[in-house]
Amino acid sequence: MNSEKVQEFYERFPYPDKRIETKENLQKNAEWIAKLAEKKIPELKGFKMLDAGCGTGEFACGFALGGAKVLGIDLSAKSIEKAKALAKKFRLENAEFRQRNLLSEELPEKSFDLVYSMGVLHHNPSPKEAFKKISRLVKPEGIIVIGLYNSFGRFPVHCKRRIVELLAGKDSEKKLLLANRLFHKGKPVTEARKAWLADKYLHPLEKTLTIEEVLDWLEKEGFEFLNAKPEIPERKNLLLLQLEWMISGESFFTIAGKKRLNAEDEI
Repeated sequence: MNSEKVQEFYERFPYPDKRIETKENLQKNAEWIAKLAEKKIPELKGFKMLDAGCGTGEFACGFALGGAKVLGIDLSAKSIEKAKALAKKFRLENAEFRQRNLLSEELPEKSFDLVYSMGVLHHNPSPKEAFKKISRLVKPEGIIVIGLYNSFGRFPVHCKRRIVELLAGKDSEKKLLLANRLFHKGKPVTEARKAWLADKYLHPLEKTLTIEEVLDWLEKEGFEFLNAKPEIPERKNLLLLQLEWMISGESFFTIAGKKRLNAEDEI
């Protein structure tokens, strides 16, 4: 039932649905993920990549433009339709998109050089189990990059959401317009902005995670920590760091890990 509600949400609000007009902007859109993986997009030429929860396909198409072979999977048919249109616009035959439930899709284990999932796992009933699923698809010495909502950093958004719910009731359009007026300076509500507001104030299923939880996931699934955005300084008190994120409004964090080569992989 939870996955059905999430699917219905994204059929209504395909995300992120960015308007990208040039190849340069398309590639630049994905560069920060490549940087976390300690790569440059041209260095990923020929890499087999999975976009786990690809949405409207901007990241996948950015990597495909650099020569990677990218498979994008998403629940939403409308999002996949937009992703395919974007790939067609830039003539990217090495970007493939499928409408599937990530957790029920059976893909070969250890088959991708790089797996990334931006803002997706926290919309699953069990983000940890979803992470386990996609982590097993990464080749030995391959890379995983995941972006999630932080439990501390997201707290102010939850407070704003509660205020909007109390003032606007159940009407979703009223909620979006009120949230935009109260907390976002009443900027023009384009379709892309409406999707962004809906993600903050209307999403039917949202979990939040701490840094400690995600680092533990990496360790237990055989990954060594590579990078994070925002940075996680060595010897920094993680509780203090996350409280700083809450104060500064940093609600989303991304962590990259490299899969260790085990003895059985060397045979």
